[in-house]
This record gives sequence, structure tokens and C-alpha cells, in this order.
Amino acid sequence: MYKFVIYETKIPCNTGFFLWQKIVKNIYYIMRIRKEYKNLKSLKKLLSVLVIVFLLASTSISEAHQGDINKVRLGDTFNYFELDDVHGQRWVSSYLRAKPVIILTGHRYQKYEISKWAEAFAQEYQNCGKAHVLWVVNLSKVPWTTCKETVHQQWHTFYSSVPILMDWDGVVGKSLKVNYNVPNIIVLDSFGRLVMHEMHSYSPSVYRAVSEKIAPFCSYLTCKSDKWHKGRKGNSY
Repeated sequence: MYKFVIYETKIPCNTGFFLWQKIVKNIYYIMRIRKEYKNLKSLKKLLSVLVIVFLLASTSISEAHQGDINKVRLGDTFNYFELDDVHGQRWVSSYLRAKPVIILTGHRYQKYEISKWAEAFAQEYQNCGKAHVLWVVNLSKVPWTTCKETVHQQWHTFYSSVPILMDWDGVVGKSLKVNYNVPNIIVLDSFGRLVMHEMHSYSPSVYRAVSEKIAPFCSYLTCKSDKWHKGRKGNSY
């Protein structure tokens, strides 16, 4: 049985720590305001200040996760990404050229469904070197109070037939209109262009239909063993 727990809430670390400091400073500022207004009969002014401070804090948090990412259409070159997998290896989109790339993504609650797609694609395309198969986990919505090491450890202990990449900025998801409630199959050709984006629950018949659409992009490649290391920046396994 796979073991997977819901994200734990801890004292923030890394970039979240600085946001935590900002919130603490805001609380201190609120306490000073409260002292100044303690003799007022009405708390309306105080409450309005609290709302403003809360909105400012929320805006600063959202801005920390936002980025200028263009939407990609079929035929367009996919947005550049540089992501680390759960083993600490870095995958760079420009290094993945000369071979098609199959990207799987979806909500973490869909991980067992996505793992079925990953297993099937690994057997047909990855293991014989016809294509790169990557599972990208969008972590841009992880609560800022959650430590990155906690999330990383949870995914590190989850078995997958393909590399699991940690997308903290949501680069892949923001590049497309992704429904995370269903497994997403994203295909890039050997030139890094988006040639396919579909969303399906797994079944053998659906897989065969999807595979028939992907096969033409891999038809010129001969089958040979591949151990994940080609097209990757960093050390191989």
C-alpha cells in the first residue's frame, strides 16, 4: 500500500519565512493601533484598519507566487521550465529537445490515477527511449505556512515509474488551461512545441486511443534502453 499524508502545517521555512515575518510585524502594528483606540466607544475604525492590514498581507503573499507566464496554444513553443525532481536532479526544457516529452499533471488526489498513466507511458515510450515521460506536480497552491521539506518528503516516498518534478511556481499549469480534477496528458514534440493536451481518467481503451495520437511524434525514433538521464541537467542515476 502506498503511504501518503495530507500536508502538515508547520512554522514556515524558506521564502515563506519572510512572509511570516511580515505578518508578525503587521500584528505588532495592529496592537499599537488598538492601544491608541482603546478609549473609543466604537470599534468600527479599528476593524476597518484590521481589514486593510489583512488585505495588504494577502496581496503580498499572492504576489510572491505570481509570475509572468504566457498561455501556450497548440503549435507554440512551450514555456521554458527548469524543475527539480524528488531526487534532486534538475530537468531543463531546452535539454529535452530531439525527443518528444510527455508531461502528466493533476491534483495530488489524482496521484493513483496519474500513476496508471505513468506506468503505461513508461513501458511504451520511456523505457525504450522513444520519449521523455515526466510527472509534474503543481505546488504553487501549497499553503505558505507549510514547509517545503515536508511536501518534498511526502512525494519522495511515493513510488512512480517516471520522474516526479516539483513545480513550485506552477509554470506548467499556468501555461495551459488545466483541470486538476482529471489527469492531464501534455505532449511536446522534439522541437519543444505543444502538440497535444488532453484530460482523461485512465482505462486501457482510453490509453490506446491517446497512444495512437502520440505515436506519430515518436515514429522516427528507434527503440533503445533509456534510464531517465538523457536530456537532463545534473548527475545521472
